[in-house]
Amino acid sequence: MTCGVRPRVLFVSKPVAPPYRDGTKCLVRDLATHLERSQPIVMSTKGAPRLQNTSTREAVQTEQVYADAGSFSPTMVANARAALWLLTRSRADLWHFVFAPNRASSHVGRALSRIRRVPVVQTIASPPRSFRGIETLLFGDVVVAQSLWTRQSVLAHAPDCTVEVVPPVVGEVRVRTAAEQDRVRGELEISGEQPIFVYPGDLETSRGAEVVAASVGAIVRELPDAVVVFAYRAKTEEAHRVRRELEARLDSTHTRFVAESSDFLSLLATSRAVLFPVDDLTGKVDLPIALLESMALGVPVVTWDWGPLRDLDGAVRVGADDREAFVASVIRVAQDSGYRREVVDRQRVAIAERFSAKVVARAYEAIYSRLLAF
Repeated sequence: MTCGVRPRVLFVSKPVAPPYRDGTKCLVRDLATHLERSQPIVMSTKGAPRLQNTSTREAVQTEQVYADAGSFSPTMVANARAALWLLTRSRADLWHFVFAPNRASSHVGRALSRIRRVPVVQTIASPPRSFRGIETLLFGDVVVAQSLWTRQSVLAHAPDCTVEVVPPVVGEVRVRTAAEQDRVRGELEISGEQPIFVYPGDLETSRGAEVVAASVGAIVRELPDAVVVFAYRAKTEEAHRVRRELEARLDSTHTRFVAESSDFLSLLATSRAVLFPVDDLTGKVDLPIALLESMALGVPVVTWDWGPLRDLDGAVRVGADDREAFVASVIRVAQDSGYRREVVDRQRVAIAERFSAKVVARAYEAIYSRLLAF
């Protein structure tokens, strides 16, 4: 690295290309567009829209590593293409790996970094189902967890590891217009007067969908016009089975199911509250991007005070599995305007001080600086 030249940081991740419905891709996109003292490089696909750094106003360097934008889980072929590119073509000063630790990717990442002698930052993009043997999956010169819970879980099984905490990031979230909110309501056949509550979680992972389903009756008793929307991504076939089972149990007057919303952010924006009583975040970043986007949009988030979600400053956090308190909190943010404003203000402070792209990018650049001495 030549003195005076900004160091080149390559993000090793899934293809950074639309659609941005994946927390890992959003993390890389928002970091790459907000770094100030280093030059970001992202791995993408042919024809993908170029990103622009909001600080330097330069186009983010994009390498056409992948054949397509891929699915939730990258294929072996996609992983092989990425590994070959790192081995033969990368000229970056530092590699920043952002993925859920797994045996194959970690083995390849460790080997390539040793062969190429490139310093590595490794972000645990989402917590593993089990932390047993986690030390074999960590190879970064600096390992970053995205919550205190993940850090503590790593150290409980690998006490000799050094793990830092940098929270997830949310980029700029555009305020949704009344027309956009009306349109998404129209698609769901929900009038403008009806309060909407959104569950933006998986159906087949965690008990979140079941807790929300069991809460519908209590919510409707207090708010007779309320509609609870289950907005999810079908990552497995099991999601379709769970949806059918829930639809058979629940009153369609007060529930909707949306597998892929045409405008997810407008759905969040038009909601009275976002509900997330989740006890298993397998396959998700520690603080799902939908929750941070809701907070940025001024929508209260009600969740369990559990695991990584304990780091969700500003949100309404209820004791894990205290279903009565959960429903009471949902009703309160819906009916008590003063309390609602208090929650919204707290959330916006948390976004500005902890989760904004500039703040998180600054934290990562401090790590890069230590490794590269710039």
